[in-house]
Amino acid sequence: MRGLLKVIVKTNPIQAKFQHFIEIIEPIYETINPAIRFRPNYRQLKADDVIILACMLMRIEERDGSETYFHQKLVSWGITVPERSRYNRRCRDLALIMKFMRVTLLKQWVPPVTYEIIDSAPITLASARRSNQAKVLNGFANKGYNATKQTYYYGFKLHAVMANQGYFLAWELTPAALDDRKAAEELLLTAPARRVLADGGYLSQPLKDRLATTFGIHLWTPLRKNMAAQTTVDTGFLKNQRRHIETNFNNLDTVGHFEHPGIRTMSGLESRLEALLLWHTIRVHEQLAAGKSGLKLGHY
Repeated sequence: MRGLLKVIVKTNPIQAKFQHFIEIIEPIYETINPAIRFRPNYRQLKADDVIILACMLMRIEERDGSETYFHQKLVSWGITVPERSRYNRRCRDLALIMKFMRVTLLKQWVPPVTYEIIDSAPITLASARRSNQAKVLNGFANKGYNATKQTYYYGFKLHAVMANQGYFLAWELTPAALDDRKAAEELLLTAPARRVLADGGYLSQPLKDRLATTFGIHLWTPLRKNMAAQTTVDTGFLKNQRRHIETNFNNLDTVGHFEHPGIRTMSGLESRLEALLLWHTIRVHEQLAAGKSGLKLGHY
């Protein structure tokens, strides 16, 4: 008997990841209003919404930037999905459902927040040399300046608020030319913490005073060289803590290519961002549950 071969069944890693996402999102999906879930002719759908949602998360997990190529991979994996154009429409139609799922998971998983970090990142639809002639999503996007890379671009700004554990709590999309300070107040009112770290782009004493007196939110920004520094504040430490959001923006761009999405519709861009942030919420929770940092997700 000892000489008999032993067969060890190995789980397909793709199917395992796919099933893992389904186990997370399906219970939440079942709590959504039946009028939304049971749309007309929903019984004739080739793949239900949960399958499509899991596919969108898998695309980010696999770091696949091409919709066409990823659809081919889904078919090769044996996952039943609609033909490509209909699959893409289904993905765009699920943006609000993904937002509901992300908010629900945040309510379940986010512990008390000590402080938050606010920052923005560019979403480029056209490079600097084409920024004056670009017409993609004209009326929504416009030409702005990326201070980090010191170059002009045509597109949007992604404004986001991140908790100190690494979760993105809220986000907003604005034209590239909009000043960061104009988007800050509305975005911070959706977040629970009362201490917020920001970079020099949010430096405005009237904004700080209004947030503090009206909403009890204390906004910290580094001061300019000609301003008197506060001796009781460890500026270097706060700057290092604020940079964590830049690390997470880099993580998102690595797996989701959100800074150069190659998308030509607002619904497609919103769907892509919601899927990316839903995936990020799940990954941060898994990191924290394993006793690791949610600020650096490591290798994908």
